[in-house]
Amino acid sequence: MPKYDCEVKDSKGDIIKTALEAPNLQELANRLSDKGYYLVKAKEVKEGGGFSFGGSVSKKEMMVFTVQLATLVGAAIPLVEAIGILADQTQNQYFKNILNSIGKDLNSGQSFSVSIRKFPRIFDKIYCNMCEAGEAGGMLDQVLNRLAAFAEADAEIRGKIKGALTMPVIQLALAVLGVVFLLVKIFPNFSTMFKKMKVELPQITQVMMFASDTLLNNYVMVGLGTLGSIIGFYFFIKTPIGSRIIAIISLKGPIIGPLTQKIAVSRFSRTFCSLLGAGVPIMQALQITSSVMGNPLMEEMISQMSIGVQQGNTLASTLVKVDIFPPMVKKMIEVGENTGNLDVMLTKAADFYDREVKEALDGLTSAITPLLTVAMGMVIGTIALSVFMPLFKMTESMK
Repeated sequence: MPKYDCEVKDSKGDIIKTALEAPNLQELANRLSDKGYYLVKAKEVKEGGGFSFGGSVSKKEMMVFTVQLATLVGAAIPLVEAIGILADQTQNQYFKNILNSIGKDLNSGQSFSVSIRKFPRIFDKIYCNMCEAGEAGGMLDQVLNRLAAFAEADAEIRGKIKGALTMPVIQLALAVLGVVFLLVKIFPNFSTMFKKMKVELPQITQVMMFASDTLLNNYVMVGLGTLGSIIGFYFFIKTPIGSRIIAIISLKGPIIGPLTQKIAVSRFSRTFCSLLGAGVPIMQALQITSSVMGNPLMEEMISQMSIGVQQGNTLASTLVKVDIFPPMVKKMIEVGENTGNLDVMLTKAADFYDREVKEALDGLTSAITPLLTVAMGMVIGTIALSVFMPLFKMTESMK
C-alpha cells in the first residue's frame, strides 16, 4: 500500500506533518476528513523498483509506447500480450527489462497500475493514477489515448520553450566569450602602452585595465569564484526560501511573469482535465496536479483549492482568490461544473493557452535577439571607448 508524507490541518487551523498509508489520495483525504482533518499536501514516498538505476527512457519513447499500447489494447489484444509485443520491439534494453518485469507482474495477477508504480522514474503520478482509473472503469485504451495526447501536447510546449531559449543563450554565451577574449588578448596590448603614458587615464579605462589585469593575473581565482557562485546559486534555489523567491519572480516579475502564468494555466488545465477525463476523483486529481506543477506558489494555490473542494465548495468558488487564473478560465470552469463538462471546458482552456504560450514565446524571442545585439554592441563600444579616450587625451596634450 502506498505511503504518503502528509501535511494536514486540524480543527484549530494548525498544520500537522505525518506519514500515512492509504490505497490512493482520495481514500487518504476521505479518512482524514472523517476524523475532522483536512489534507493540505501529500507526497507519495517512492520505493525503488527493479531497474530504476542505470538507464533512461525519453519522453518520445514513452509517447510512442503509450500510443502503441493504446492501439493494441483497443484491438482487444490482452494487456500482457501487448506488453510482451512492445518489449520485443523496443531497442532500449533498459526499457525492455522494465516491460519484461511488468509482463511478469501481469502474469502473476497484479494489475497494470500496480506494476508500473514500481518504476516512478519512468511512469509518473499522472500516468499511474490515470491507468488505475482506466482499469477500474474498463476503459484503459481510452485512458492511454488521453495520456498519449497529453504527452504530445506537453512535449510540444516544452520544445517550444527550449527552442525560444536556445538562441538567446547561445548569443549570451558568445557575447561573454567575446568580452573575455577582448579583455585577455586585445586590451593588454593597449594597457601596457597606457601605463607608460603620462596622462591621467579616464575612469572607464582604469576600470577596464583592472578587469583585464584581474582576468590575466588571477584567472584561477576568477574561475573558482564563478564556479562557486554558480554552485551556490544552484543549491540556494533548491532550498525552500530560494525556490520560493524564484517562484515569486517567475510568476510576478516583469516580462517573464505573464508568460509563466500562461504556461502554468495551460499545464494545470491540461493535467487536470486529463485526470478527470480518465475518471480520477476530483480531490485526487487536484493533489496530483499540484505535485507536478513545479512551482511552490502554484502548489500552495492548488492545495488551497483542494481544501475548499473537500469542504464542499465548488471548484469555481475556490478560484475567486487565485489571481493566477484569468477571469476567462474561472468562467469556463464554472460553466463546466454547471453543465457537467468540466474536462471538456478545461481542454478548451488548455488549447487556448497553448496557443497563447506559443505566440508569447515567439514575441519574446523576437524581442530578446535585438536586445542582446544592442547590449553586446554597448559592451564592445565601452571597451573601444576605454581605448580611444586616452589616445584622444594624448593627442590633445601633444598639441
